Amino acid sequence: MGVRVHAGSGHDSGWWGPVHLPPGEIGHWSIGPLDLWLQRRAGEWDLWLARERDPDDSGFRRVVPAQKPVPEKPAEQRRFAGTGDDVGASLGVALADRPVVSRPEAPFHVPPGGEVILYVSTPAWVQLRLGDARVHEFPAYPASDTWFGSDTVEGELCYASRTAARMALDEVPERVHRIVTPLIVRNGSADTLLLERIKLPVTRLPVYADPHGRLWTPGVRLEREPERDMAEVKLGEGPPAHVPRAERVAEPREAGGSRFSLRTFSALFQ
Repeated sequence: MGVRVHAGSGHDSGWWGPVHLPPGEIGHWSIGPLDLWLQRRAGEWDLWLARERDPDDSGFRRVVPAQKPVPEKPAEQRRFAGTGDDVGASLGVALADRPVVSRPEAPFHVPPGGEVILYVSTPAWVQLRLGDARVHEFPAYPASDTWFGSDTVEGELCYASRTAARMALDEVPERVHRIVTPLIVRNGSADTLLLERIKLPVTRLPVYADPHGRLWTPGVRLEREPERDMAEVKLGEGPPAHVPRAERVAEPREAGGSRFSLRTFSALFQ
């Protein structure tokens, strides 16, 4: 049987979707810094993960049968047995299962009445499904934990992520393992707003893939309310305006309205 290699940036070359493996065969997916192997066996599926490449690696490659061997000591190994020989597998896209606190590489200020648009990227998660059941999920690259709140009592556990927070779309790197959110920040207060950390409610957002295979969320608008320690959050509907042909590939983890307020604005940017 010949080797099937899939790589590129077109939408049909996305790393998500059904997995086509004959019994006994191993497939290999390279998703940015993540290496993933799947093997279909009689009544079970086997999964191996490794993250040995640079976290900024942006490539994607799928090879069936796998040419790169499974490492002797992978970062993770799992077996899913008792599935039945007729149960197929698929890979899905997801955002993190907690809010993500992004720290811009260079903090900056927004003056009173000012408004800025940023393009913030957060890590993509990979979901493994067997039939209709989601049996496992994991980040393409692990994010560290961080506490976000005014003190150790009020707040919540989030993931921490670094971001360049670009203001020009053409400067945003294309990375198959990160999902880009257009973020509008408006300072409705009389005080200058220092942006050091940005908390994104990613669990409330769907994911879209554009025709080039790039992953996006709807736009998010954060407005600091005048004379209040609150931020009004408005979630956009549909894909960003500059990618109208994008296809919805993941649903939000949490249901809720498209407009809400955060309890403390000082915990949002600090």
